[in-house]
Amino acid sequence: MDMDTDEGTGWELILNAAEGALQLVLTHDEELVCAQRWARSDRATEILAPVLADMARACGLRLRNLRRIACVRGPGSFTGVRLVLTTAAALRRAAPGLQLAGLDYLQALATTAAMDRRLPYGAPITVLTHARRNLVHFQPYVSYGWSIPAQLAGDVRLCTPDEACEHIAATDIPGAVCGSGLSRNPRLPERLAGHARLLCLDQLRLPSIDALRLLARHGDYDRTDIEPLYIRPCDAVDNLPQLAQRMGLDADEARTELQRLLQRAPASVE
Repeated sequence: MDMDTDEGTGWELILNAAEGALQLVLTHDEELVCAQRWARSDRATEILAPVLADMARACGLRLRNLRRIACVRGPGSFTGVRLVLTTAAALRRAAPGLQLAGLDYLQALATTAAMDRRLPYGAPITVLTHARRNLVHFQPYVSYGWSIPAQLAGDVRLCTPDEACEHIAATDIPGAVCGSGLSRNPRLPERLAGHARLLCLDQLRLPSIDALRLLARHGDYDRTDIEPLYIRPCDAVDNLPQLAQRMGLDADEARTELQRLLQRAPASVE
């Protein structure tokens, strides 16, 4: 069943491990062939490669024949984001002509809300996802209907749940709010429930397969690796002085060495 041809988009893979689950979607000429979701985000590193190999085998796909890979690049789990981007980078080096595109996780959730709830053109959608304790990613979008991805309506912010609630409550336009920021902060849905003009989608915690496919269809593809989208600082960087002390290292020297490593040009060759 090796269906690769010179026409159409050919084989396309979509990967997401930004939050809570590992999602894999395989299409051919934009038609859905296979989709899987693994709710073991803590084991995604062990699961991804074997699942991808099994999926390709079952669908008659040689991975070198992939034409496009769309990866959710964040914001979300540092480990999950790095996992899918590294996998895509490795496959790009093994498959001639393979192109990559990065997808925004918050946009995927907003697009899911627009598609699932048939939100009309112009309806505002606020996405809140858990960043760390007492912090959420906050980003407003606007629905463009059900066949175009939701579009940005403002910059992404890192704020407290209370600040997010105050901003949403101050908006006098009916709309929707979704994301793990609601489920991870149970008081938020309760506080927002009093606003009759607001649709609170606290059960919408993962992007739908249809939303991921729509974003992938509109992705910007090229033959370069995808840069991750991180909004908040890495916990390990914030905790570097304590980590260095536990290892018997000087905190200032550890910071200096980290900056040197971050600024060093990669040694890998295309």
